[in-house]
Amino acid sequence: MAALNILVGVISRFEAWVMPRVWVDRLRADFPAHAFLEAWDADAIRRLLPHADVAFTPFIHRDLFPSLHRLRWVQSPAAGVDMLLFPEMIASDVIITSARGIRARPIAEHVIGVAIALARQLPAAWRFQADHVWGQDSLEGRTTSIITLDGRRMGIVGLGAIGMEVARLASAFGMRVTGIRRTIGGPLPDGVEQILPPERLTDLLAQSDVVVLAAPTTSATAQLIGAREIASMKRGAFLINIGRGSLVVDEAVVDGIRSGHLGGAALDVFTHEPLDPRSPYWDLPNVIITPHTSGAMQDYWTPLVALFSENLRRFERREPLLNVVDKSAGY
Repeated sequence: MAALNILVGVISRFEAWVMPRVWVDRLRADFPAHAFLEAWDADAIRRLLPHADVAFTPFIHRDLFPSLHRLRWVQSPAAGVDMLLFPEMIASDVIITSARGIRARPIAEHVIGVAIALARQLPAAWRFQADHVWGQDSLEGRTTSIITLDGRRMGIVGLGAIGMEVARLASAFGMRVTGIRRTIGGPLPDGVEQILPPERLTDLLAQSDVVVLAAPTTSATAQLIGAREIASMKRGAFLINIGRGSLVVDEAVVDGIRSGHLGGAALDVFTHEPLDPRSPYWDLPNVIITPHTSGAMQDYWTPLVALFSENLRRFERREPLLNVVDKSAGY
């Protein structure tokens, strides 16, 4: 294969999601036949993309796309690719690959962690601790809402790499897992008792003690959980969102917590990030807020760059790439 121009622009307004320069140097050393174009801000990405055959970046500006005559493949550094899926990109021959699966284990551990925290009423215990109050009678009195996860039902909306890892871990805690995904045929994933199609979302919500949102953002999943869906959930059920903030109607979740219909919520993603300091989420009881860190891990860059490198070798050999996105489906 002829030498390629490869744009590396793994940037973000959040420092944790900016790839250290040493990894670009490593790619340049591992693939000396190709030219690596470094971009450390959005303006540089716009300037360099028209010269790129390959782009390793989380986003491409739609208005720039008509000028990207050389572009053949985009590797996203994230599992979600919604910032790449505008109509012109979807209709084009440009291949998109994602980082699906790299963060599955840490996110699954996060889900189990916050599920335990909600079940054991740890947010209330943390408030007592902050106030220097011994809250035993409040937490473990005759009306205690502390529960165990063993024997409870978990409903997972989205059985991709993350959802399947969540199911595997939840089943180890004795939970009975039902999942929703578009394709329901074939063998059941480890830890999953039942798979339902998307049109049976209400059935999943009605039977679940813990509902986990692990679906991507698509036209079909935007504001998937609103007032009607929350009303169909078991009273006292927990809602955990590690998918996208756009999956829920915020006002409906707030109302569900305030009314007591929802027993608690753990929210890692939000419609607008950072979360507005004035958001009512901050002060709601039995709500755990984490700042989009469910997938945090000490070394994300080693497996991510290894994935890109493997895909680049496959691209050189004209072999099928890993984690190819179905652009029409949105993931």
